[in-house]
Amino acid sequence: MINSSDNKIDLTVVIPCLNEEETIAACIIKCLKIFEKLKINGEVIVVDNNSTDLSSEIAQKAGAKVILNNIKGYGASLITGFKHANGEYILYADGDNSYDFTEIERFWQKKSSGYLILGSRFKGDIHEGAMPPLHRYFGTPFLTCIINLLYGIKISDSQSGMRMFKKSDIKDISFESEGMEFASEILIKFAKNHLKITEIPISLYKDGRTKHSPHLRPFKDGFRHLFYMLKCKFINV
Repeated sequence: MINSSDNKIDLTVVIPCLNEEETIAACIIKCLKIFEKLKINGEVIVVDNNSTDLSSEIAQKAGAKVILNNIKGYGASLITGFKHANGEYILYADGDNSYDFTEIERFWQKKSSGYLILGSRFKGDIHEGAMPPLHRYFGTPFLTCIINLLYGIKISDSQSGMRMFKKSDIKDISFESEGMEFASEILIKFAKNHLKITEIPISLYKDGRTKHSPHLRPFKDGFRHLFYMLKCKFINV
């Protein structure tokens, strides 16, 4: 949804979506309210990754542009969303209401402080039940440590799912990861292209869906992240 008659879109919010009929409308409404509050000419793109519920219909009614993506995977959905984005800046986050889209304001205030603005849950607030102990105390810190060591990045949360960047900064970057390891790929590609990464604190809430299990598969996805980090470092992808 465009927030003014001006053809120039300031910000595109991309939301990958898979069976999120319970939460997607709330996410979109928060985006639109922030656009109005900050006088941002913005749009919301929901990339539906073959949902079997009413996610697409609900998203359209709430004011989003819906793109259907038949290639399975978190990364595949985001890459598709980026291609359809018209905004000068792109922000993305999950559609399960675990990320607070009213915090777009924090990103917008910091848009000139780095090429990639990364929301850190560890520097912000992780609410009760929002992150399993295995992810919070081992998985995410371990992967973050590895990516920092391999690529000289100094961040606290490599697996955060809320980030913002300028679209022009990715015009010459080719993304390939169709799965969850996309979260690592975008950091690696920014680091390899000497594009500064800045962190800001954000909040994480418990997945708002009750009808479906979490999309993340801890061990399988963790190994895919690790393999991708090593492949990019030592095979020079």
